[in-house]
Amino acid sequence: MKITLLGNCQTKALTWYIQQLNENFEVKWLQLEFGRGSAWAQPGIFRKKSIPTITGTEDSIERLKDSSFLIYQTILPGTSKNFNFQKIKSYNPECHFISISSFFYQPEDPQEEALKGMISRANKYNIDIPAHKIIEKHGSKIEVEQKNHPKVFYFLELVREICAKTGWDYYSDAQYNQYLKEGYPFG
Repeated sequence: MKITLLGNCQTKALTWYIQQLNENFEVKWLQLEFGRGSAWAQPGIFRKKSIPTITGTEDSIERLKDSSFLIYQTILPGTSKNFNFQKIKSYNPECHFISISSFFYQPEDPQEEALKGMISRANKYNIDIPAHKIIEKHGSKIEVEQKNHPKVFYFLELVREICAKTGWDYYSDAQYNQYLKEGYPFG
């Protein structure tokens, strides 16, 4: 099964987590135009973990045409002509599309501006697995390194939601505890 992820550094890290679900999954992350040249978007590795990466527009489009699942963040047409949330569905209408939030959250903000922004975007773009729902469900367990770098617990719960949506088997308790202890990628 070919599973492709598309988005920012959060989806790059999520690529590793999805690959750990099943060794038979072929999981790859697409390096998009807006990330090229950025240190976090360099192909092949992210925070000391191997991340299979596809670079280049044509190769990325071919991967989308061949994917069984696409897990993506909503990218606007002004940010990416070829990989925005409207265009990606034209490459492979038979693909299973799962949209996730671009996590941007400040738990210490009493006005909850970042959270309100995530809620607004989730509603506007009909996000399948909105980050604010995970935050509401787990409260203070959702920790953040800077505004857009959720810590490991968020990733584990995001994967749990993806598994619930897809029917994939979730991690064993031993795996879950190991990943929680490792703290990849942001602690």
